[in-house]
Amino acid sequence: MATARSSWSRLTIALLALTIVSIALPAPATVSGQNGKIVFVTERDGNAEIYLMDSDGSNLVNLTQNTLGNYDPDWSPDGRLLVLVTASEITTIEVDVAAWWSLFHGEHPAWSPDGGRFAFNRAGAIYVAGHFGTPMIRITEPAAMPLPIGITSVTDSSPAWSPDGSQVAFVRSYEGPTAKFTELFTASASCGEWALFDTLATDFPVSQCAIRSPVRLPVTAWGLDGPDWSPDGTRIAVEAIAADNANSSIVVVNADGSSGATLPMPSGIDHASTPEWSPDGRQMAVTMHGPAISQDIYVMNADGSNPINLTNSPGPDYQPAWQPLNPYPVGLVDRTGLWHFRATDGAISTLWYGNGISSDIPFMGDWDCDGEDTVGVYRPSDGYVYLRNSNTDGIGDVRFFLGNPGDEPLPGDFDGDGCDTVSVYRGAETRVYVSNHLGSDDRGLGEADYSYVFGNPGDKPFVGDFNGDGIDTVGLHRESTGMVYYRNNHSQGVADNTFVFGDPGDLMFAGDWNGDGIESPAVFRSRTSTFYFKFTNTQGIADAQFIWGELPFGPSCPSQALPVAGDFDNS
Repeated sequence: MATARSSWSRLTIALLALTIVSIALPAPATVSGQNGKIVFVTERDGNAEIYLMDSDGSNLVNLTQNTLGNYDPDWSPDGRLLVLVTASEITTIEVDVAAWWSLFHGEHPAWSPDGGRFAFNRAGAIYVAGHFGTPMIRITEPAAMPLPIGITSVTDSSPAWSPDGSQVAFVRSYEGPTAKFTELFTASASCGEWALFDTLATDFPVSQCAIRSPVRLPVTAWGLDGPDWSPDGTRIAVEAIAADNANSSIVVVNADGSSGATLPMPSGIDHASTPEWSPDGRQMAVTMHGPAISQDIYVMNADGSNPINLTNSPGPDYQPAWQPLNPYPVGLVDRTGLWHFRATDGAISTLWYGNGISSDIPFMGDWDCDGEDTVGVYRPSDGYVYLRNSNTDGIGDVRFFLGNPGDEPLPGDFDGDGCDTVSVYRGAETRVYVSNHLGSDDRGLGEADYSYVFGNPGDKPFVGDFNGDGIDTVGLHRESTGMVYYRNNHSQGVADNTFVFGDPGDLMFAGDWNGDGIESPAVFRSRTSTFYFKFTNTQGIADAQFIWGELPFGPSCPSQALPVAGDFDNS
């Protein structure tokens, strides 16, 4: 298939200064793709407004244009919406059309990776809430903490989601008449059971999670603020503040609590705050200022090197948030036949094609050799192929019969001529039938160019150029075990490579995800609406993931979608 080849101890009051183990950090994960725009808070207009800019500081746009005071912006996972605090209300904005929705009271909102929830702090604890009218769930319980000597209150704030949505990092603050310190924790964001919590005045009912003990990470300071997870989920960056706010710096700790390090700061800078990882994990946006340097938004490498002032204004400018982008052109097709594409620039487009996934199997390929992958479907009930030469609504431009009812389609460039055709896998025979030409005029395709046996009954086929020779061959995914098999030529024989990737039930496809000219597998896990990408044809965990966000046809039926992938935006 012509898929995309586009160029994350006991507490004591003596812990008043930063305490952290200093150790070399692991290299940032290599993730292909682009970085999105950056929003930030600025007071250049005399009040706190949310501005948008490109990642190089150009093309400034005032998004809020009000005098209410706007703070704590965070992007939705699809990069289209913002959540922020306006006049003590947690509010969402649709960036392109400036439409506003006021939700509920709270501070420091953070949008979950699946797009369906918000974490925020309120009344000294961390809560999770869904969209309009759904219960608030409390996931931390600082009031139940035993108080260290000299401490009279404990509060939790500044939640940040892990990339997989399973955990929330937060800051726990301990204060007393003469002492103060803060620590960094992570807590589970899932609920084993819910119970009625209390009668705290809220906008809708409040429930309490079966709260699990949070995990303390190895960073303690007089003050901590603004934790943010790396895109690969292995590290957390946080602002560490010295006593009485004399200075502050950015600390990066491993999310498993094993180690951490303080990042260097530029000359003349004594305060660095609100770290925000770039979508590709290679950079951070950070608020910085010094005695003679205004408070501006900087971008630097993830190790603290090469800081660049993006805003350079009288400001002050602070609280940057980096727009997430999907660097992999993938899509979903729902039960109605509506295709949902998410391109590498974050744009979402839709089109109607086919009769829906209950009767058609969707796929993409370059049918007319113009370099753009377009839609196609195979109807297993009668063996009919319908192909479009543009990603627009309409009937099939190319229509023909292929194989037998019940066959599974294999789209790909099987002879290396730069044009995709459609072949089939006949599961009942475990046989591959390869055709290097397309049919036409509602007629049958004719005899296959290659035919060979491969795999076991129940294996699911997919296609890719697994050795970089320009020719697509057939792979198989054994869903019951997660085992992957593939051949590097169109002949009968044992697999040229085997390895395990993904979980049982994942839906597999392939693409050149890191631009090295070799295609490797990816899976779509419908229960979490997450794509997982492997950059090499080897066993191991995913090299990158992308959470689609809230599914367009409703979160109650995530299994009613099939993944597609292709170079549909000419990237």
